[in-house]
Amino acid sequence: MNYVSTAVTPAISPFDQLCLTDVTAKLEDSILIVTLNRSRKLNSFSEKMSVDLVRVFQFGDQDDRVRVIVLSADPSVPAFCAGVDMEEVARGSSLLGRKEDSETEHRDPGGQVAMAIYNNRKITIVAVNGHASGAGLTALQLPFDFRFIWSGSKITMPFVRLGIAPESTSTYLLSRLIGEARATAVLFSGAVMQPDSPVISNLYYQVLPNRTDVLPAALILARNISTNSSQTSISYSKGLLHHPGASIEAHHLLDSRAMKILGSGNDAAEGAKAFMQRRKPNFPDTLTKSLSPWYPWWKTTDVRHPKSSKL
Repeated sequence: MNYVSTAVTPAISPFDQLCLTDVTAKLEDSILIVTLNRSRKLNSFSEKMSVDLVRVFQFGDQDDRVRVIVLSADPSVPAFCAGVDMEEVARGSSLLGRKEDSETEHRDPGGQVAMAIYNNRKITIVAVNGHASGAGLTALQLPFDFRFIWSGSKITMPFVRLGIAPESTSTYLLSRLIGEARATAVLFSGAVMQPDSPVISNLYYQVLPNRTDVLPAALILARNISTNSSQTSISYSKGLLHHPGASIEAHHLLDSRAMKILGSGNDAAEGAKAFMQRRKPNFPDTLTKSLSPWYPWWKTTDVRHPKSSKL
């Protein structure tokens, strides 16, 4: 007698192939929610966490189902991220550079994460629902498009007090976000600050009084952007912000070309119809199918490890 199995094969998560351990990820509608997953270590930044974050943000960049990426942490843990895992550093991880690498071969894991977030073509939002030190600010806040934070968060960049250089491209990003004078105060004082400090307050889109309110507030914005924004428009707009022309005239040529390309696309037609019909848009264009060959218009730098790039 033949038996027909009625067992249901469990659905395979799109994140299984990413082999995530130090973060978790889930896709809710078009919002990719990423959660730091090292609660027992106060979500300290590890080499594996850097690998996980790069993988999951690259996934979000390339998957057309994703329109917004939100990063947060378990609010029951005091720290959003307590900085690098010092025990791992003592064991010789790549966080401060492996002994076998020369000074020109080292690639800062925090910087790899920062670039994966900063260069992401989707909107990125971080919900900082705890204290943040070192990489908890540099890699996990500065590269994002929007930052939400709990008002009670303690924030510090202790690098000069540890005898090391600021990491995660923070010296590049911080001065551009808050100005060189404020960046100098943050970097060189090593002081513990809170989000309402006049030195760093303009980093944040919203400061929330309760830790448990931070992620919900971030998700409200994420849903608003997800349902009302064009993927292609966002990607071109981020490109123009991050890679402007060398002069106002050069930039005029860039945004004129971008306007011509997007203006003839399906999203522009849908946006105009939705506006005239007083309804929400349903933008059809995607990054995998609708980007012009001109994008990206800027030259990229190869930051792969010299040994891996030769393989």
